[in-house]
Amino acid sequence: MNRICVVTSKAGAYYALVSRLRRAGLPFSSLLPGSDFGECELVLTTAEEAGQFGGRALALEELDENPGVFKGQVMARLAEGQVVLVGVDPGKRTGLAVFYGQTKLAFSTFNSTGAVCSRVGDFARGIPSSRVVVRVGDGNRQMAGRLVEGLRRAVPRATIEVVDESGTSAGSSKMKGVQRDQVAAAKIAFRKGEVVSRTTTRIRG
Repeated sequence: MNRICVVTSKAGAYYALVSRLRRAGLPFSSLLPGSDFGECELVLTTAEEAGQFGGRALALEELDENPGVFKGQVMARLAEGQVVLVGVDPGKRTGLAVFYGQTKLAFSTFNSTGAVCSRVGDFARGIPSSRVVVRVGDGNRQMAGRLVEGLRRAVPRATIEVVDESGTSAGSSKMKGVQRDQVAAAKIAFRKGEVVSRTTTRIRG
């Protein structure tokens, strides 16, 4: 079965969908309108054409231009109910890693806490999910505290945890194009931490 199929008669929409799929690294098949789409698990098309495909359709107009958010939106239709999992490695350059379940959505690096919180908010708002869990490393406690406060405002529905990040920066990245702080963020994302309540005003330690 083809998991993702692009089916549209609109040239501009076809180009936009294919470009986003390629940027997101998602495999897909292209079908001509009128083809048998019975083997397609998900059909990407336009809002105008979506009615032809019933519940299998996801319209271009519903999809984000950010490749990571876009990938999460597609994956959320293919595997419903997974957790949006975010790891943050605070520092002069703050690493960010975002997953939908076990699927990598994005690795990024930021120079400000505001930019990190804004990007996490984009993922939390854009991707349908049962839960959002954000795990922040405790290596730089002052910055971790600022991030927790910013994340509370940017992603009020998220569960925020502070994680012991010891050992997460060890070794070099084996992933081409992925920076060390991003790899650390990915490790933090999958390490259980202490849930920070809304009444907590400082990070312990």
